[in-house]
Amino acid sequence: MSVKNLEYIFNPRRIAVIGACEDKSSIGYHIFKNLLGQGFKGSVYPVNPRVEAVQGVEAYPKITNIQREIDLAIVAVTPQEIPERLEECGLKGVKGVIILCFDFKKRVENSHALETKIGQISQKHGFRVLGPDSLGFIKPGINLNASLFPQIPQKGNIALIVQSTTLSIALLDWAAGKNIGFSYFISLGTKIDIKFADLIDFLGVDPETRAIVLYLESIKNGRKFMTSVRSFSSSKPIMIIKSGKYDVSAHVALSHSGYMTGEDKVYDAAIERAGAIRVDETLDLFYLAESLSKQRRPKGNRLAIITNSGGAAIIAIDTLLKQEGNLATLSKETIETLQAHFTLMKLIQNPVDLFIEASPQDYEVAVKSCLKDKAVDGVLVIHTPSYASRPRDIAETVVSAAKAYSYKPVFTAWMGEEQVTAAREYLNDNGIPTFISTEQAIRSFMYMYRYDYNLRLLLETPEAILKDFEPDEYRAEEIIRKVSEDKRLFLNFNEVKDLLLHYGIPVIPTKVVQTDDEAVEIADFIGYPVVLKIDSQKILSKSETGGVFLNLKDQNAVREAFKQLKELAVFLKDPTAQVIIQPMVIKQGYELAIGARKDPTFGSVIVFGTGGKLLEVVDDYSIGLPPLNQALARRMMSETKIYKHLIQYKAFENILKYLEEVLVRFSHLIIHFPHIKEIDINPFYITEDEGFILDAGVLLEADVLEGFVPIKGDFCPPHLSICPYPDQYIDIFKLKDGPGVIIRPIRPEDEPLMEELLRGSSEQTLMLRFFRKISDMSHEQLVRYCNIDYDREMAFVAVILNVDREQIIGEARISKLPDQENAEMAVVVGDQWQGQGIGKALLLHCLKIAKEIGIKKMWMEILKANTRMLYRAEKLGFQKASFDEDSLRVSLDL
Repeated sequence: MSVKNLEYIFNPRRIAVIGACEDKSSIGYHIFKNLLGQGFKGSVYPVNPRVEAVQGVEAYPKITNIQREIDLAIVAVTPQEIPERLEECGLKGVKGVIILCFDFKKRVENSHALETKIGQISQKHGFRVLGPDSLGFIKPGINLNASLFPQIPQKGNIALIVQSTTLSIALLDWAAGKNIGFSYFISLGTKIDIKFADLIDFLGVDPETRAIVLYLESIKNGRKFMTSVRSFSSSKPIMIIKSGKYDVSAHVALSHSGYMTGEDKVYDAAIERAGAIRVDETLDLFYLAESLSKQRRPKGNRLAIITNSGGAAIIAIDTLLKQEGNLATLSKETIETLQAHFTLMKLIQNPVDLFIEASPQDYEVAVKSCLKDKAVDGVLVIHTPSYASRPRDIAETVVSAAKAYSYKPVFTAWMGEEQVTAAREYLNDNGIPTFISTEQAIRSFMYMYRYDYNLRLLLETPEAILKDFEPDEYRAEEIIRKVSEDKRLFLNFNEVKDLLLHYGIPVIPTKVVQTDDEAVEIADFIGYPVVLKIDSQKILSKSETGGVFLNLKDQNAVREAFKQLKELAVFLKDPTAQVIIQPMVIKQGYELAIGARKDPTFGSVIVFGTGGKLLEVVDDYSIGLPPLNQALARRMMSETKIYKHLIQYKAFENILKYLEEVLVRFSHLIIHFPHIKEIDINPFYITEDEGFILDAGVLLEADVLEGFVPIKGDFCPPHLSICPYPDQYIDIFKLKDGPGVIIRPIRPEDEPLMEELLRGSSEQTLMLRFFRKISDMSHEQLVRYCNIDYDREMAFVAVILNVDREQIIGEARISKLPDQENAEMAVVVGDQWQGQGIGKALLLHCLKIAKEIGIKKMWMEILKANTRMLYRAEKLGFQKASFDEDSLRVSLDL
């Protein structure tokens, strides 16, 4: 349903309170009082058959007795009455309902059945439901308090969404005491209908909301959450506190455990991939929102500190390093500038430790010098009042210096209370984030840096490293189908080896041996030393159960190892166990781990890190969400200690590039087969010039025992939270007098090709497409144009092969509107290719795909000067819907 009818809930004109009464101990009394007495200009109607009036307002027996249309109904009745009252709301044509029923799961004997009933009634009548277990919501901008919180907080530009009811009260009370303003406060409660993703979509287009803060406990639909956050994170900061960070608290929150990746680390990876920022402490949420609204994001984590208190600076440095920030190394020019001014200071370095009585001019010189330094990404100014200091005057010079170099952020910590109050107010009023402690300032700087780091991931153009990659998906599928037919969940190593080889992932040469003589024969052929292993479904770790014999240097050693492995198979009572032989790797290298797991919220996730026996002890791995491209694979690798170690050595430069390719290939395997529950590659062994798998295992989902079901044709496979490249939508057509043209979905790697198309198009062509004159598109704009969320948008490019490279000659896109049922379409074709049927082919392709993905109506806005496009739209069946002086809006029912 997305944002359908949410406007009626969160910006209503007429509200009915079902269960309003005069009992001051009841929910109905307090919610009606808050709506009536705090300045809301809309109409509020009490509904209660047992009373004639509530707080002086005539009451209605049923909501259907009200003559006027009702936008929002607030239901404050017993759980047993809820279904009947909701049916009445449906008959009345109410667009939205808030259910105020606290401790819903505790009070209702069969809460799941009642939740199901509420959902069914909601779908039957088409109204939206907030709650139950919701505190309600507040919109300070129109003095609307549709909640049980007794007062309306200040108006601001932060939207706060909280899942927990009781925590909602505490957060609002705390925010009111800190004079923090909100555009919206929304208590989500039990998410029967309206969920975080719906609210992000709604608030993402709300002009009064500049930042979104989420306090969540759990997400049910990871894909829906991801696509909503990704849609708006680059335009509005989205800050998240997720409870259940550690195992014990996570158990309380969701009762999920047993995943190697760990639920909390998967949330970290998902939030990073979506371009949002996760915050550890509640207070930091609002400090960060304030800082982002006042200052530019730092482009790096190098901080300069200016202080007149050495002790405060040490605390700041400790916090910075703990948060994985860097103390900036001042340039030679900066040090010389400071030395020329501070002639009495013996040593100048970062932190710039001023004298206790430092003057406003001293601070101004220090701040400007540091901001000017290219090796500095941000500045923290610390001031402790003394007998001779002037906190307010110093604040003025800091503001002046910051405005002179506004492209870098400045943070301040004015230590103390009464002596610095006026200075803090001046700094805040002039757009400088001000903190009571240095720790808070440092955390805000680092959170802003991480937010920018996450956004840059969305704006990074990947290299096209797998141009001709075509995995043998059919043969890979046959392997899993055979295992399913055998009623097995574990693949043997030979099957794992073949599965991975079909995706171009190298595996060390491996042979199954039936006798000790065969083992010796193969060992003699491949050369000593060799390795013998057991391959059994009864054990996951071969080495821990004595199932691996390394460095076997002669025939006797091979025979003895074979004998012991056979005895182990008998001990394990596994008649299917096999003995495998591999060459022993003696070249110096490193053991890595690559794997995948299913997360209950976000589906399949990929793991990369240090491998070998010490995998769990070292705890050095990162998590990524498929699909991966080259940029995402590199970012994932770069978050591990092993990568940071290897990148220092030029000899490993090529193999690390190759690892990016391996991870992208592995990602394709995970995308194609939701049947894989777990896959472990440990170790993946790398040397300076090669990499290959030494051991691996695959566990399938239990439902394969009932039969193998392929996922052919699914737009977005259900085991993924991010839609992969939709290669099923590739088509081919031939120009009348020219080459064959491929129509395919756009991909992030197309940025340079799209830039070439737009740069080579005339001003008129671009004007007809974008309705304005455009100069060269920036990298950021082009990345957003090419790196799309296929769940929300679909763009197709017409491509020809020009010598040995692709050339884009046209592009069309479908952009879904918030209701997910309507969409807008636009097309552009390069000047030299116009008039050859490319635009028509792109439009027809878009309309065909739009029908397949559930679009019910297509819209286009066309300039009146674009006569060719108006003619084409008429031929395709579009009807005029509206017009203005310059353009026509046309639509087509699909």
